[in-house]
Amino acid sequence: MATHVQTITWAETGGTFVGGVEELSAGDTVSLTLALNGTGFTPVSGDYFLLSNGGHAIYNGTAWVYTVAAGDATGNLSLAGTPTGSNSNLEILIYNSSGGITYHLGAASPGILPSSPALTYDVICFYPGTMIATPDGEKAVETLQAGDLVLTADGKSAPVRWMGRQTVSTRFADPLRVLPIHIKAGALAEGVPARDLLVSPDHALLVDGVLIQAAALVNGVSIFREANVPVTFTYHHVELAGHSLILAENTPAETFVDNVDRMAFDNWAEHEALADASAITEMDLPRAKAVRQVPAKTRAHLAERATALSGARIATAA
Repeated sequence: MATHVQTITWAETGGTFVGGVEELSAGDTVSLTLALNGTGFTPVSGDYFLLSNGGHAIYNGTAWVYTVAAGDATGNLSLAGTPTGSNSNLEILIYNSSGGITYHLGAASPGILPSSPALTYDVICFYPGTMIATPDGEKAVETLQAGDLVLTADGKSAPVRWMGRQTVSTRFADPLRVLPIHIKAGALAEGVPARDLLVSPDHALLVDGVLIQAAALVNGVSIFREANVPVTFTYHHVELAGHSLILAENTPAETFVDNVDRMAFDNWAEHEALADASAITEMDLPRAKAVRQVPAKTRAHLAERATALSGARIATAA
């Protein structure tokens, strides 16, 4: 049986109803009660979801509790990305303590939390501000929409079929899974990337004919994990009709492919509503997911570039 949300009530400690955080101070605590029916979902301690002001409501075994942090924005205590005052349109992404989506309540199935087991997923997206090549010049990835044309690495124009959004939290998630990989300009080849490029750890770039996931390229000098990011931010991904390579900061980078679960995306229900939601087959290219799978010649080449860019010598394994 699915679980339906009947009522949602915010209250300060002591039971006073609260609709916003303007009147609260850093350190104040409020709790959220979700009145549910059915038996499809039982939260466990440590589960959390995001709020529209950037905070996190964490389940403590009894209620969802939010403590106002000094840097949290003020505003209505609504759920992130959802309209207020209408439970039938709520969209709740409930995360487990490692940042993986546990349950999803979406607008496509109002009021229902699926009773499936916890999901695991890879984050495969671009960091906001990444410039994507289009026939009309470069555009920031977060400004692209379905139907817009982008340029593929072989110089062709192709329409965007869907733009995925994926919210992550660095407060709870494993940094190795969610912190973006920062690739400095020229780290891969001359002019590649043209400017510093930030992508999620599992996002693959084409280097020497191999799709190499960004985390496998980390050397700590020219390619490293970027910790200077907001506590909560949104990755963006581009889907075309097929698995392709587009140019992100002049770097061939993969588009969406069905080797990850779409439910990892905040707006996965939008894809299900597309007239063409057919599966996408991965390109017939070798893929390296770990450092040991990156060809030794490529590792040596990238180490040489890192030394040239920074003056610091990079040791590489044979």
